[in-house]
Amino acid sequence: MIKILALNSKYVHTLLSPYYLKENCSYKDDIQIIQSNVNQDINLLYDIAVSYSPDAIAFPCYIFNIDCVLKLAQLIKARNPNIKIIFGGPEVSYEYEDILPKCDFLITGEGEIAFNDLICDLVNSNFKISNKKVYVGLPISFSKLKSPYSEDYFCDVAGKIAYFEASRGCPYSCAYCMSGNDGLRCFDLDRVFSELDKFKGKDIRVLKFVDRTFNAKRAFAKEILKYIISNKDCYSFSFHFEIAADILDDEFIDIVKKSPKGLFQFEVGVQSFNEKTLKEVVRKTNIDKVTNNLTKLISTGKSHIHTDLIAGLPYEDYNSFVDGFNRLYNLKSQMLQLGFLKVLKGSKLKSILDGGYKYRDTPPYEIIRTPFIDEDELLKLKYAEEGCDKYYNSGIFAKTLEYFVKNNPFEFYLQIGSLIYGKNLSLFERVQILYNFLSKDNNEHLVKGIMTIDYLEHNNSRVLPPCLKFDYDKNFAKLLKELNIDKKKYFAVKIKINPTDYKFEDYLLYVDYSKGYDIKFISLNNRSVNEN
Repeated sequence: MIKILALNSKYVHTLLSPYYLKENCSYKDDIQIIQSNVNQDINLLYDIAVSYSPDAIAFPCYIFNIDCVLKLAQLIKARNPNIKIIFGGPEVSYEYEDILPKCDFLITGEGEIAFNDLICDLVNSNFKISNKKVYVGLPISFSKLKSPYSEDYFCDVAGKIAYFEASRGCPYSCAYCMSGNDGLRCFDLDRVFSELDKFKGKDIRVLKFVDRTFNAKRAFAKEILKYIISNKDCYSFSFHFEIAADILDDEFIDIVKKSPKGLFQFEVGVQSFNEKTLKEVVRKTNIDKVTNNLTKLISTGKSHIHTDLIAGLPYEDYNSFVDGFNRLYNLKSQMLQLGFLKVLKGSKLKSILDGGYKYRDTPPYEIIRTPFIDEDELLKLKYAEEGCDKYYNSGIFAKTLEYFVKNNPFEFYLQIGSLIYGKNLSLFERVQILYNFLSKDNNEHLVKGIMTIDYLEHNNSRVLPPCLKFDYDKNFAKLLKELNIDKKKYFAVKIKINPTDYKFEDYLLYVDYSKGYDIKFISLNNRSVNEN
């Protein structure tokens, strides 16, 4: 028996590559796929790996799991030296000399053909070690590639994020990425449609396309979006795509505009607004088109838009990055992710960087300093990343942040992020920190009112964090009775702002649980109901 042990970064993820390997192997009936994650105890992973005494264990290796894979492989070999260890995947496809002694066999590049060749060799030799240790994976013809979307796959992805592939590679040659090394190859559209049909009625959270630049071939991408829309009633989940904003056109945006709200999610890697930086890393991007197209896409209001920046790129100094952050923030995507440059094995970037750059020589190979930004400045960016992620990206504080964060948003997230960086805080604690921070320079009732509206809109709870509670006098119960609000059926709280324009006025905010989860406001000045 051969096991493929896929170690994901989180429980909700499920690697797609093992199912490609199994379905395209001549001995697929002898292959068992185990999905787990790097957060599991190493001894439990060992027990999972060696149960039923497999002849070989294959590990898909990525930057997020390679440390765990190496520890587990060492443990297996120490206790079960006859089990053959196979490594494959992006993390061992380049500069693998140091890793080679830690496995019996290693597969580079696309694995389907090479994995089949290796398993056939092992079976034919009764799992004896041969002189051939490295199997070089070459791009496979999609017409010969069997579908990975088997019943086993759907059992493993139930209730989780599932992955889908419509193309491999990328037409671009960004120096920090290897996706463009072999160009772009797209599956036949009829096959894509047929594969999408297999997901109809499935219980998954999100179907995430793994295509590096989904809209690189524009007509191809638009046909897929239209096909999904035409079958929208068959899917109970949303679809996630990584796209390039500068090559969007009005037809693509119009398709999104006509789609049901929430059907699509788009991740846009802006990476930098610094023209010199983009040129140095060979990223062909028209910044004006990025800004204009992103504005159009966000303004449709139909999709969750996730945008990315990378800190630590050549010629990107602290002030340049801050300017880029503020520029991107003001476009108001639903999520803004700050990433830090990772100098990956096999990337062209390694040949560009000189001695002025320092990065970690172990995964995730993150930048430590550059000639343009030092360690202290990068730490400030990490503070801002933490603040932006925990407050802006959470979506819980949308109205609060929209009202209070106007000039230099980066500075706001830097300061709030410095208060929470590295701390494991509860939601109540995060609310308290934000409340204290905003109340220093703003009216307490204004802060409390807007934050209370935000909190109750995003939390189906009758319990408010302590900082949002008011001390009610003995007349509060009388007021609720006058307004016919039963405390057993409704949650009610007084605020001192108009929920529409935030001008000071006494309002009663109440949540009507008898109608699902319905928030309403009553003006205590004229007793009128505001549906907000």
